[in-house]
Amino acid sequence: MFEIFLFINPIGIYCYDTEKQIRNTVDELGIDVCYHYISIANVCLVNDDAIRRRKDSQKLPDISTFSKTTYEALENYHAIKLKYGNKKAREFLYKLQKNLSHDASAYNPKLLEKIATKLNIKTSTINSMKKSSYVRSSIEEDQKLANQWNIKATPTIVLFNEDNEQNGVLLEGPVAHGDLVNLLLPDYQNCFSNFMPQQNHLRLI
Repeated sequence: MFEIFLFINPIGIYCYDTEKQIRNTVDELGIDVCYHYISIANVCLVNDDAIRRRKDSQKLPDISTFSKTTYEALENYHAIKLKYGNKKAREFLYKLQKNLSHDASAYNPKLLEKIATKLNIKTSTINSMKKSSYVRSSIEEDQKLANQWNIKATPTIVLFNEDNEQNGVLLEGPVAHGDLVNLLLPDYQNCFSNFMPQQNHLRLI
């Protein structure tokens, strides 16, 4: 059994691709994985995402609107997680990111309503939930974990194998299929000596 902590910007351009890569690779290998989505946002992450999207030739709203969009998505995710559970919140975030992966300006109330309706989520309930202190506490708890593991960028994967609980592996940035296969195969621990020198975004924690 593997345990994966996936630190993501709630609308990050590479986060959707990374989540999709993990899902596809896990299904391909037929292994048991326990997921933890850690959705975080701060000024640096918002700016990094804006820079990435501009390099990808995407049109962006002004930075204040883009920042507001990011934090609103963050609050929606945590509100859904608290009210409907982790699985529903992950589904919401995955569908939201899919819609925004090539056009961040597509974020609007109609899009939220459309995704929420498909998932049987009441937007009125979520908006009410966002006013509670529980959402703020949930956001702070995720940020605390990110600080504990010194997470500086998104997406970042932290992976643990229950057969080797002494170390976790941290993989920062977009992840390749081959990297995931090497880490998730039963003998992945034997790959570290050959794997790490070429990958400065991977380290033990």
